[in-house]
Amino acid sequence: MHSHRRPPCVAPKPAVRPDGQRAVIVIVVLVLGAALALTGMPVIVVAEVLATCGLIGAHLARRAPVAPAGL
Repeated sequence: MHSHRRPPCVAPKPAVRPDGQRAVIVIVVLVLGAALALTGMPVIVVAEVLATCGLIGAHLARRAPVAPAGL
């Protein structure tokens, strides 16, 4: 049987903690989802709206030019 233990020479990567910007995005998505659910929208529609907004945001983020570091 194979063991899932790593050899001692391989250091595990530390866990990546979300920074402030990612935390804000998560909070906004949760608040938006809760607001849509409280209006009486079905859960499937809320999930579709949030997924569509996420896909559009990811597409726009990939297309946006990188700003200089000083801005």
